[in-house]
Amino acid sequence: MKLSKELRNAIEYRIHNDFRKEAESILMLTTDEYKQEFLEYHENDKGNICCLVLDFAKRDLVKEKKMIQNKNDAFGKLL
Repeated sequence: MKLSKELRNAIEYRIHNDFRKEAESILMLTTDEYKQEFLEYHENDKGNICCLVLDFAKRDLVKEKKMIQNKNDAFGKLL
């Protein structure tokens, strides 16, 4: 499965280079709802909330056993 050009551009603009692969993996596996939220916050210039969307999406993917949370991961660690 591939990400849309719009999502790839948003990742490139909003996410630090070191964390883009993780963000891409999350967005490839997550729901359309999370993808749409990510794009909406990107379009409204709310980069920090884009990262929060990735945190929640990753948390859900870990619960569903679709991803693993590693200690060095950038996303999914909610306080």
